[in-house]
Amino acid sequence: MQKLFTILAIMFLTTTSALAKNPCASLLCMAGLFQGAGVSNECEPPVHDYFSIIKFNKHGGISTSKTKKARGNYLKKCPGGAGWDKKINDKYGGQI
Repeated sequence: MQKLFTILAIMFLTTTSALAKNPCASLLCMAGLFQGAGVSNECEPPVHDYFSIIKFNKHGGISTSKTKKARGNYLKKCPGGAGWDKKINDKYGGQI
């Protein structure tokens, strides 16, 4: 019974973490996109996580400046980005 509980707990933890947004994965995949490598199957979810960050202005329209800032803050959560967060966000941050 203890072994079954342990296996179920491990499965739950790995499944839950797989669903969470990972700024480092987004940074890595976006760096590949930035360099012209395109988006591989493994990178589709992290790239989608980045582009799914959209902010609105007070009138309900999309604010590209707020969106760019929020996307930049998301990438900055990854330590050791070596300046890639700024390069990526300068190019893609305001794209909708």
